[in-house]
Amino acid sequence: MLFVLLSASKCNNKPAKTAKEEAIELYNKGLEMDINGNYRQAFIFYSQSIEKDSTSGDAFTNRGVVRILLEDTLGAISDYEKASFIDKTKPTPLNNLGIIYASRQKYDKAQEFFEKAITVDSSYADTYYNYGVVLYEMKSFEKAIQMFERFAISEESIAQRLREQNLYDDLMPVYYANLARGFFYLGLCHKNIGNTDKAAYYLKQAADNGVEDATDSLKTITRK
Repeated sequence: MLFVLLSASKCNNKPAKTAKEEAIELYNKGLEMDINGNYRQAFIFYSQSIEKDSTSGDAFTNRGVVRILLEDTLGAISDYEKASFIDKTKPTPLNNLGIIYASRQKYDKAQEFFEKAITVDSSYADTYYNYGVVLYEMKSFEKAIQMFERFAISEESIAQRLREQNLYDDLMPVYYANLARGFFYLGLCHKNIGNTDKAAYYLKQAADNGVEDATDSLKTITRK
């Protein structure tokens, strides 16, 4: 299974308090280290930022992402829960909690968090991809198709969000990679419910976009 695990945005606001200014500076240093793959240093900067200002949901969200990469799942769960409590308008920590439970094959719990994320922000496309993967694993193919289709039509909204967060160059390629995987899952879903023409169409889209498994799956389809 492949999920979309994303950090929050860069901080661009300029609070008046010196402690918060320092927290933002530390946060952005952490984000820079995070994007460059220096996760231990990113963890240090995010933690220092939280020490300066413990009211930043984004700092907890991003530290949670880094904790996952450093194999501290329990710490990540704690950070995501804190982020969600601090800012109930952000879907990212809920989405990431869903990913954790999905990776543990606790699909009911994962669904709960994905549904919450969609309720908080129905335009947050990454959740649709992740929810679709879980539904596919649960063999709920028709509902999975709905989720992957929603993800597939979200290019413009994702591009706009990433530009606003100053993360377009870093994270838009992630969307395109997962879009190709989404085509692959769409093909498999249609194959499982007997829609061979649609299965072949989506598997070809996936294969054309570099998903190697799609080529093998395409060969198994006998089109009517």
